[in-house]
Amino acid sequence: MMLLYQIITLIVSAILFIGVWQNNKRILLPIQLCIMYALLTTGWYNIQYNPHLILWLCNITAVIGLFLSFRFDQKLFEIFFYFAWTGDLLTLLIWPNPISPPLATFPLSWAGFILKHTAPLALTILFVKQGRLLNKDAAWTALKVMLLYAGFISIYNLVFNQNLLDLRYPTLDIERLFGDWPIYVCVNILLALLWYAIIHFITNRLKLVKVS
Repeated sequence: MMLLYQIITLIVSAILFIGVWQNNKRILLPIQLCIMYALLTTGWYNIQYNPHLILWLCNITAVIGLFLSFRFDQKLFEIFFYFAWTGDLLTLLIWPNPISPPLATFPLSWAGFILKHTAPLALTILFVKQGRLLNKDAAWTALKVMLLYAGFISIYNLVFNQNLLDLRYPTLDIERLFGDWPIYVCVNILLALLWYAIIHFITNRLKLVKVS
């Protein structure tokens, strides 16, 4: 049964990416439904086990994406683009993930967790296929918002004794390799800056940035 949920989630994600790559006008509704499903199922799981996780970056990104799907805004799009291609992509690549609902006991929420990261990525591609481009300062705009968000979360962690964004202690094996606090946090920040620079370089090479 677990394998069936994995296959179905993979197929749904593949359909989204194929649809946006083909610039299928009908694919927007499935993306919206997937994001809504993801927010509902993972939100339900988080409320049961740790309501503070609702403030995790992937939830913020999904909400921004859902808003943009109904009402486009250039600045929000740029923030959404960078958030999706950092947080969402890296979450899918780093597995197992300690904040993911367990597949064995919460398969619907697990599927929602995956779709919460694949659907926003697909949405960024759809926007690009529709001719939406980034401004030259998009990376800087997104980085400033990310720093503000991280600053807010660092205070939130202290007030509510949480570890959102792993700012207080590492939860991933790769983070533990970086060393103790605050060394691993500094390494994470440097990696994030490097990844933003890589995205900026790639988007320029692919001509996804406005010329003027």
